[in-house]
Amino acid sequence: MKYVVLSRRKDAFLMLPPEKRVQIWEGMVAFIEKYRKAGKCKGMYMDGDMKGGVSIWEVESDEESTKFIIENPLAPFSDIDIRPVIDWDIGVKATREFFQKLAK
Repeated sequence: MKYVVLSRRKDAFLMLPPEKRVQIWEGMVAFIEKYRKAGKCKGMYMDGDMKGGVSIWEVESDEESTKFIIENPLAPFSDIDIRPVIDWDIGVKATREFFQKLAK
């Protein structure tokens, strides 16, 4: 299963002492690198304003996707949206089949 994870840091993160922000940030970087190397995090992109990002994950279940989000040290300081996604070709095929059924 593939998921797109959208995250934006909350203002509460900026209220932390600078040394704590650095510690959490470095923890998040290590978390992402760990799962990139394991093949679970397929892509990671930062927003242009550096206040959030988008990542693409490939996992076995909804439960596994939730586990990864909870493990992220930056999660308590982020608004996170997890969306399951399907490959383009599969989506096009399913949509065409749906429209064909509607036309009958």
